[in-house]
Amino acid sequence: MRCGKAASTMSRVGVAELICAGILAFFAMQGAIPGIAPNQANEMTNTAATGLMKVAGIGSQILVDGTILVLVLHQWRRFYRLAFTLQWTAAISALALLSILWSQDAVMTARRAVPFALATLFGLYFAARYPVRKQLSIFCATMLFAALGSAVLAIFFPAIGLEASTGHFGNWQGVFTQKNACGRAMVFATAAVLACGRLNLYRLVCLLAFLFVLIMSGTRGAWVIEGALLLCYMLTRIIGQSTPSFRAVLIYLVVALAVMAVVAIWMYFPLLAALLGRDATLTGRTAIWQQVWQAIVKHPLLGYGYAAFWRGMKGESYNVILALKFVIFHAHNGFLEIWLELGAAGVLLFVLSYARAWRKLWPLLLHRRMADCSWMIFVLVLVVLYDLDENTLLTFNGLFWVVYVAVVANIEILSVEHKAQHLLRMAPGNEMEQISRRRQASALAASRGI
Repeated sequence: MRCGKAASTMSRVGVAELICAGILAFFAMQGAIPGIAPNQANEMTNTAATGLMKVAGIGSQILVDGTILVLVLHQWRRFYRLAFTLQWTAAISALALLSILWSQDAVMTARRAVPFALATLFGLYFAARYPVRKQLSIFCATMLFAALGSAVLAIFFPAIGLEASTGHFGNWQGVFTQKNACGRAMVFATAAVLACGRLNLYRLVCLLAFLFVLIMSGTRGAWVIEGALLLCYMLTRIIGQSTPSFRAVLIYLVVALAVMAVVAIWMYFPLLAALLGRDATLTGRTAIWQQVWQAIVKHPLLGYGYAAFWRGMKGESYNVILALKFVIFHAHNGFLEIWLELGAAGVLLFVLSYARAWRKLWPLLLHRRMADCSWMIFVLVLVVLYDLDENTLLTFNGLFWVVYVAVVANIEILSVEHKAQHLLRMAPGNEMEQISRRRQASALAASRGI
């Protein structure tokens, strides 16, 4: 009898959901396990990786990649029907794989590009397998465990859970690579809770946990972006309560105000940076960008190969380090990082994917409930905000590429469903024709049913 109850409980929870949560947790840590990403892992533990750690790291990478393949093959028919939703994100993954041919470190590119392509497939699987609400539920549960784990490490195992870098000791990094990664994850987790709808007790607990860990991370940039997220949330609530005819006016007004805000920040940036306790160079980031740009102009079209530029004292990165007089491992700007690795071709593909996402989302913003679109809005906004001074999008084993791919796929699916429903309402015909059209309209939605 007890075995039956246990089996029933597992059936309700779903083995696939637990597997997805585990994979998301792996990506949330950015794969920062020695042997996978030794630079990030060393930042986290402040110690060199041992042989055992490397074996465990490589083993976990193989396990995650193999699991993704099994999930995709298990849902192949559904996956195949919805493969069109990848659009330009699939092209970015293909370019990363092709960059092996011209990479300055072909072995490293191959090691990183293949898992990156598999992460793209997982993003599509996640969107194709579950409705948006279910995706948010799994994501929130995963991030809640990450937040609680971060608190445990920070309090009881401070050697691992606290930031060890100079000037930031005592800030929480928890289960993540460092405090900035912790802050980013909590901002995205907050966005997921806010996109779920009204706050019940569970969502309130999640929200408070995420905000608490975010504060303890001490990441001021994340605090500012969290403020922008809360503003975006309030705007979506206001727009969502307006009539469809007035909704377009409000959205255009918000876009205009956003452009004005960007211009104002650009003009008064030194003053704003001082108010945030940061210098106008963003802690040396502007100097990094200047040196990175000099490297970009040497290979502007195709870049240096995916994950192949930053090789420490080897290759072209040595010139950047020599000019800066300190060692860095990324460009501190997501768009420059794409240009470094995949050239102007990679930047163009990202711009096309991003522009297409907003173009497909626009009719949904006008005619669907705003709550159905809020998660997509939040992610698209956060991707741009975070990639202004961090490299989050194409990070090897990074969570945010998976989330971006899933959101783009969600938009494509919802767009097709919306068009089909619109045609169904507008099309004349007898009862049998209406039934046939209704079946066609619901076919895509059924493909993503649980």
